[in-house]
Amino acid sequence: MQPARRSRLHALLAASLLPPLLGCWPGAAHAAPPPATPPATSAGAEAGRLTVLLQDLPPYSQRGPGDRPQGYAVDLTQQLCERARLDCSYEFSSWPRILKRAQLEANVLIPAVVRLPERERHYLWVGQTAVRYGALYRLKRRDDVRLSSLQQLGSYRIGVVKDDVSERELLALGPQVSAQLDRSGDYGSMLRRFFAERTELVALNQTMAPGMLRQFGYEPGEVELLLRFSESRPSMALSLNSDPALLLRLQQTWEAMRRDGTVAAIAARHPIQAPD
Repeated sequence: MQPARRSRLHALLAASLLPPLLGCWPGAAHAAPPPATPPATSAGAEAGRLTVLLQDLPPYSQRGPGDRPQGYAVDLTQQLCERARLDCSYEFSSWPRILKRAQLEANVLIPAVVRLPERERHYLWVGQTAVRYGALYRLKRRDDVRLSSLQQLGSYRIGVVKDDVSERELLALGPQVSAQLDRSGDYGSMLRRFFAERTELVALNQTMAPGMLRQFGYEPGEVELLLRFSESRPSMALSLNSDPALLLRLQQTWEAMRRDGTVAAIAARHPIQAPD
């Protein structure tokens, strides 16, 4: 065979063998097809959904007829969501669970959390919703418990809920006060100890005290306010993992509600002191 014909024959044989060889090469012609692209989700739709976490603590929030949420915080957030065109759902939970979800999830709104220095970096803050006064109460029948200043605490034990804002504020007053705190896991336990006279004083939010006492089966007339120990700022807070655009949307809507008198009008329907 002449060299020119032999060269053309070799070329034809190489071309005919190339596809099978590629097919046997790992990861070549028979490589698995790329995974299907998941359906696109609308960032706008996600940003338009908000979960509002509530405690059963009147007058801020409580379960009404048919377990429907009601109260000052609910009225505020319903108006806020309507104006901001957000799809808001409401869930009741314990305070520790609310704090945990706000740390882990996006688009979670807490309508009333006291703004303390140590909490500043843990939330995106929407706006102040009320003025809160921390107060110490005694049982009205306890004439032996007398107090007009914190310097007169003596050996009085103060009932608080662990991790509640009242505990944080009292701890900040110094070691003398912190040594006298009697910590409970929840408000029900704290009040049972107080009414059983295992503590002489109990720390409560002055605004919430009457509703809280009734909620746990006690009459507000059974206790007496002795001393205010703090003034603080309950505020609306968004979970840290949320979209900054959502925060801006909420802040702008809140500011419009505050300036046009909506916040003050809602507060006037509840025993709440609105912020200036």
